[in-house]
Amino acid sequence: MTGDIPFQAPPEAEAALAALDAVGELALARAADGRVTFVNHAFLAAFGGSRSDWAGRWFAIAPAGREGGGSRRYDAMMRTRSGMRWIEWDERPMPGGGSIAMGRDVTARRADDEARAQAASAKALFFASVTHELRTPLSGALGMARLLGQTPLKPDQKEYLRAIKETAAHGLDLIDEILDLSRIEAGKLELRPEPLCPATAARQVVELLTPRAEQKGLALATVIHETAPEEVLGDLGRIKQILFNLVGNGVKYTETGGVRLDVSGDTDVEGRTRLILTVRDSGPGISEADQANLFEQFERGAAEREQREGGTGLGLAMVKRLAEAMQGEVGFESRPGEGSSFWAALPLPVRKAAGADRPLAGMAVHVATANRMLRDALADQARALGADAETIGSPDRLSAIEGGVLLVEAGWAEAARAGRPGRTLVLTDAAGKDRVKAHPPTGIQGWLVTPVRRTSLVRFVTGAAASQTGDDPAHSRALPLMGLRILVAEDDPVNALIAEKTLSRLGATPERASDGAEALERIRLGGLDGALLDMRMPELDGPGVARAVRAERLNIPLVALTANATEADRQSCLAAGMDDFLAKPVNPEALTKTLNALCRGQKRLRLVAG
Repeated sequence: MTGDIPFQAPPEAEAALAALDAVGELALARAADGRVTFVNHAFLAAFGGSRSDWAGRWFAIAPAGREGGGSRRYDAMMRTRSGMRWIEWDERPMPGGGSIAMGRDVTARRADDEARAQAASAKALFFASVTHELRTPLSGALGMARLLGQTPLKPDQKEYLRAIKETAAHGLDLIDEILDLSRIEAGKLELRPEPLCPATAARQVVELLTPRAEQKGLALATVIHETAPEEVLGDLGRIKQILFNLVGNGVKYTETGGVRLDVSGDTDVEGRTRLILTVRDSGPGISEADQANLFEQFERGAAEREQREGGTGLGLAMVKRLAEAMQGEVGFESRPGEGSSFWAALPLPVRKAAGADRPLAGMAVHVATANRMLRDALADQARALGADAETIGSPDRLSAIEGGVLLVEAGWAEAARAGRPGRTLVLTDAAGKDRVKAHPPTGIQGWLVTPVRRTSLVRFVTGAAASQTGDDPAHSRALPLMGLRILVAEDDPVNALIAEKTLSRLGATPERASDGAEALERIRLGGLDGALLDMRMPELDGPGVARAVRAERLNIPLVALTANATEADRQSCLAAGMDDFLAKPVNPEALTKTLNALCRGQKRLRLVAG
């Protein structure tokens, strides 16, 4: 106690303070200098004493009032009659000066929050450990299957190998989806924006799913509309994940017809530019009963009840959560028997707006095929490029064609001779391309392999292609990594073999280190153009090797290899001094691009000038 005169609350506040004795929460009034002016019965029950005992005292544990007043909320660990407890205080300024704080015991809540945080941390650690152990053998199986596919095989062996590759790839995709869902739930999903071309991303996803569609006799098509931005800033991997799930679902649940992917752009009500991705299919549609929970985890609706298709029901849940992580939204339209249309609207910054060029302006294009999904998509793409396009759904109508460019399915090529188009191009899938090349129908001037690339459509419709190579690239060019000597630091023998064989096939000379310590010693000897470092190795892990190399001022391109391609792993590797980051199994195209960018020129190992 002090000899100071206790602060007296203004008369208008007296009634309010007295009413606080009836509430269950702790109440504490203080003057501007922090001295206690009032406490209620709940406060006294928690801390003891009488009201006169507290008047005029400083309440040491609570922070002093801030200059200028204002509301604030804080937690404090305090000694009470029941022991040490966490009290949450909500403090507000009072008329006439001073403040009043309401307190509640949040010890149990904080304990629950801490328990949940520990459980989430344990869950994340468990997922990271288990998925790494799962990814390593699956990556090895997929990588070895890719290498085996580059050797002479009998037709039935190729089919077996295709099944192995699809199974391993599906397992890896499923692991990634489970990991992403756990990261989203924990609020730890990190997006990595980079400049990207939406048209290129769409093409890559569609071509990746083409073998699966062709196996079911489905057409796949991409339409890049005139409103689609040429370049945006976004997370390429997540956008492709959205596309892969939407297009993949269309292929999975469609039995006849096909699936088309439309890429366009618009502006929302707030003036933000948006990338719009729309996937339409000619499948069975979705019943009203299944539509309500369609984007929930593990929801498979009629597919599960009728046992039509396998799957976990994670795909659409992932699409929704990834779109929301980008501040976007998703939706769909569907009627039973009329197919479905799913869309994702992503507000992404535009780096390069839609081009005004219309390379097919003034040209007439006729699209003739029995597959409605394919002919409508090709016609829409031709129109987006400026052409006057018409669709023909029956071979009987081919005789009426006069001029223009005719795109016709192979089975109708003979009937097309009855008309008089300016030029005729046959539409064929990858499986039928060799037959068309070996025995081209009379009167045709070339062929296009479906799904038709937009660039190929322009080249062949305009006649800019000097030869029939647009959809059938030659592989006789020089080996892209010729002359590079690359260290492979990998303790897993299967993944090491995959990396070494891949490097050799690309023209590089690989060297092997089985652990981090051996890798560091080999780098010190010099003569290398680059090093691939596994993140997890005995003796010394990949980031540890990188830190040692940079500490010794050795300048050599270092690329991390990991089974867990997470943003956290990537940042860890870059922080350690690595130059880039690749996921297992090693993708030849990504490996070529990365090593050529890092290792060409004057980048062979040397001491950094001090």
